Amino acid sequence: MEKNSLKLSLNSEQTLIAREVPSQRVLEISIQAPTIETTKSRPPLNLALVIDRSGSMSGEKLEYVKQAAAFVVDRLEENDRCALVAYDDQVHLLSSSIRMTGANRNEMKRLIQDIRIGGTTNLSGGWLQGCHEVAEAAEEKTINRSLLLTDGLANVGITDLEELAMHARELASRGVTTSTFGVGLGFNEHLLEAMSNQGRGNFYFIETPMQIPDIFLKEFNELATISASDVEIELEIPAQVNVELLGGWANEKKDGKFRIFAGNLYSGQTQEIYLKVLTPPAAEKSELDFSASVMAKDENGKVIEDKATWVFKFADAESVQQEDRKQDVLERYASVEMADRSTEALKLERAGERDRAHRLMKASIMANRPFLSEDKLDEYNLLSNRMKRGLDETDRKTSQYDAYREKRRRGE
Repeated sequence: MEKNSLKLSLNSEQTLIAREVPSQRVLEISIQAPTIETTKSRPPLNLALVIDRSGSMSGEKLEYVKQAAAFVVDRLEENDRCALVAYDDQVHLLSSSIRMTGANRNEMKRLIQDIRIGGTTNLSGGWLQGCHEVAEAAEEKTINRSLLLTDGLANVGITDLEELAMHARELASRGVTTSTFGVGLGFNEHLLEAMSNQGRGNFYFIETPMQIPDIFLKEFNELATISASDVEIELEIPAQVNVELLGGWANEKKDGKFRIFAGNLYSGQTQEIYLKVLTPPAAEKSELDFSASVMAKDENGKVIEDKATWVFKFADAESVQQEDRKQDVLERYASVEMADRSTEALKLERAGERDRAHRLMKASIMANRPFLSEDKLDEYNLLSNRMKRGLDETDRKTSQYDAYREKRRRGE
């Protein structure tokens, strides 16, 4: 493969599907981003730093956040832009989007250091103001992202998870992505993950304030090495085939086409995405084709694309039964499927439905047992048992963040 190309491939655990009865299969979509030279100039960044200054951020939390924000500002170049928003119950636009010249960088850092503690948490207002600033300053080749950092619940303005996720999705479709950073134990982890999933960015759980600079560095380093932006996969779904997408990716089904929005990929990154496919029986057909294409923009704003096809072959039940299954595909799929089910169970546990959460986990463990390591089985069994008793906030957030990284196959 050429280093500067975008590569798409499809895979499954089996080639054969049953002619007489429906068959369930895994479809693995793999995208590899181009590799870019580190010496080359990167696309300009167009960011908004959206900082929670509500009362619960008092003490070292806010100080670490200010250090991290200043750290990001110091690493921006003159072609980059940045806006600064602080919010409590009110939204404070401390700086509209400005280019990071030497003088502007110093002024931005002064404004960051002057942020003081306020009242309650208008998360939606602060975030939407940051997104507005990013949208106003967006140019053809810029990487546009709002970085939302909070330690609390949205209790002023828009507070509904589905509504906020919908806004994140709409903004992402217009080129403004969102990454979310949850600090401590007081925020809603499912809200911040939903916003980042639909916003085509990243979600981070920051358990202790000391982690904030390292987490911001990771996000910045990814932004600075993006080689494929606005990645969209389009899969043609054959008639009467049902598909279920794993991992929480933003998606759209329309007219037999299934579009998956994979956000931005950094240089050389491989991203795997999984679908559960149910194929119909077919007495007359010999093959069932899945065609996919991927489209993105490279670091110069040029459209890059690739195509791939996977062909299932109809066969009698005995032949299907005898065909070897690809263990590696099933193991990768099982890790994502278990993470998805864990997220569902964690939502049930938070809602007080501990028995349902426990049963869901046990059923999922049983279904995926052949493809999980002993360590993973022990980990999920322990989590299931803790759900039955009830989790504390540390356990909820740590478990949800572990599941998020597993779904996105992020090993950091």
